[in-house]
Amino acid sequence: MAPVHSPAMDAMDMSRELVWPHGRAQVQRLGAMLGPVVFRQPGVPDFSPLQVAPWADEPGAAQLPGILRRLRGEWPCVPFGRTDRPDGLPDDWAARTPSDDWGHGYAANHDWHWQAGDDPFALSLAIELPGPLRRLTRTVRAMADAPALEITLGVEAREPCTVPIALHPTFRLDAGAVQLVVPRYGAGITYPVSAERGVSRLAPDRSFEDLAQVPCADGSSVDLTRFPLPFDTEELLQLRDVCGPVTLNYLDVGWSVQLEWEHHSLPDLVLWVSHRGRTQAPWNGRHWALGIEPVHGVFDLGRVAAPPSGHPLADRAGIALDPHMPRVLRYRLSAAPG
Repeated sequence: MAPVHSPAMDAMDMSRELVWPHGRAQVQRLGAMLGPVVFRQPGVPDFSPLQVAPWADEPGAAQLPGILRRLRGEWPCVPFGRTDRPDGLPDDWAARTPSDDWGHGYAANHDWHWQAGDDPFALSLAIELPGPLRRLTRTVRAMADAPALEITLGVEAREPCTVPIALHPTFRLDAGAVQLVVPRYGAGITYPVSAERGVSRLAPDRSFEDLAQVPCADGSSVDLTRFPLPFDTEELLQLRDVCGPVTLNYLDVGWSVQLEWEHHSLPDLVLWVSHRGRTQAPWNGRHWALGIEPVHGVFDLGRVAAPPSGHPLADRAGIALDPHMPRVLRYRLSAAPG
């Protein structure tokens, strides 16, 4: 069976699909988001591990910010982070001014453009950027002999700059019992304020050693290696110096999904636990996903704040870019039954 690009889903060619013997993967122009992805192996049911937010076709979706309009799967965030300073952030977190007002970057909120190519297993897109960054290019390539995708992200700058960068894979938590395996990491750090006021349970600005015992504000701890959790919440935390691939075992489904990336470029991992905790529109208490986000930065705060010198993430300012040397990041998403 040869891989194919399916016909465009609409007249504007907003989405394209890769189909190969071990699955199918859809890529959209908006944010260059990847999803849904369906992996296939003989003898077992197909599995789709990436989250797809449920509101894309609902009334009012067209008025949402670009990053939310058709939120799904995996996409690059360059520069990574919010553009508003959260309430209650300590005064010793120095203020920074973002280069634009686009949360998670201009590219996450706008349409990319398809790039021509002769690889039948690949889809490529690019986008021109305002400000110190010039251009991003992204290629999603299916592995002909495996349920796997290899992805490259090219980053070009107009001028020397240091930019927080993250990849943003988000995985389903609505498929029964799920186990998160992070083989080795350094310190874990919780978000410096409540990630979602009145909802989040973790104790702010705390270091911890074990993802299975993350401190909560009420003095208890929670195991963030097993889902679903015993309560609904929204959380952000960061693991330093993550080594080895990260695996999600979907225990009730019988599949495992693995994320591999270049740790020398993106040394840490931000975990976004979106466990039905946001009740405002369009979330409406129904978004159930785990973001596993390789990052060089400080949570999602690097565009608006810098931590004090003694903070565990004080050295995570971002990736230094040279306009004469484009940077290429490579990573891989794969799956296997069992």
